[in-house]
Amino acid sequence: MTAPLGFWSIAAEYPHRLAVVDPHGRHTSFGELADLTNRYLHGFRALGLDAGDCVVALLPNSLEQIAARLAAYQGGMYATVFTLHLAAPEIAHIVDDSDAGVLIVHERFAAEAAGVVERTAVPHRFSVGAVEGFRPLEELTAGQPPVRPEGLSTGGVMAYTSGTTGRPKGVRRPLPDWHPDESAPLSALLLALFGVKPHDGNVHLCAGPMYYNGAGKWVNMSLHFGHTVVLMDRWSAAETLELIERHRVTQTHMMPTMFHRLLQLPEEVRRRHDTSSLRHVAHTGEGPPARWRPSSGCWTGGVTASGSTTPRARAAARSPVPRTGGDSPARWGGRGPRSR
Repeated sequence: MTAPLGFWSIAAEYPHRLAVVDPHGRHTSFGELADLTNRYLHGFRALGLDAGDCVVALLPNSLEQIAARLAAYQGGMYATVFTLHLAAPEIAHIVDDSDAGVLIVHERFAAEAAGVVERTAVPHRFSVGAVEGFRPLEELTAGQPPVRPEGLSTGGVMAYTSGTTGRPKGVRRPLPDWHPDESAPLSALLLALFGVKPHDGNVHLCAGPMYYNGAGKWVNMSLHFGHTVVLMDRWSAAETLELIERHRVTQTHMMPTMFHRLLQLPEEVRRRHDTSSLRHVAHTGEGPPARWRPSSGCWTGGVTASGSTTPRARAAARSPVPRTGGDSPARWGGRGPRSR
């Protein structure tokens, strides 16, 4: 029998398989996560949201963010997540511009959330933790059944630019008229291009912020391929090695700066951890440092490091000084939005 693909099909077949390990060490199975996504979608619909509407989240890497994104996906809705470093006026602009029906925030960003409330009239607001003017997220799912809703269709992500040339600009693509169980396996086929197989005991380490399209997409794809996902909140090179060893991580997606930071660790720290489980490391931007490539005898062993590079990135890779543009690993973990 062919093993199922697509998150909900996998959850039905293997409900007890571990799906997510959050940054606090909380374990959630595929069955539990599927039930939670169903309750989220019932909750969204009870508020009046329907296919084509938008859910906006200001959340760190967390189970709540994954559940909200998956609920929107199976409900034919748009999900918008964005950098944790925006100020209140920028967040309010995105909420209004996306015509959001629901805004979900984390208490870590309570100050910015208060500024959003003053500037926008989003009809429904929920928070993880206590945030003034927001209802506890538990109220969204209270009394909602875990059974899968009827009338499902494929949703998508409405991504926004960083706003470096003005206000953030959104991209709202048309949504396909497919059932999510049909589209979910197809949305994960990029993994196969990297040689990553469905199931196969794979464990994905989410090392970057899920608001970054690459990191968020790899989390979704991994779940649709039946992989366990381990989430990091704030990235550090030493913790990355610790988590690879602890959870027997087989794959991860990294940014160029992360490669350099890992190689800058003292040799005794690098050698302390067993990373033999690691099979694939995908990257974006410039290529990995020469010392990382398998032919160099890097301490990670025969890892396949693969990704795409632009001519500009390749030129930067030849520079003796590593590029650290954008949200570097030192920043993304949530020191709070930058002040303006």
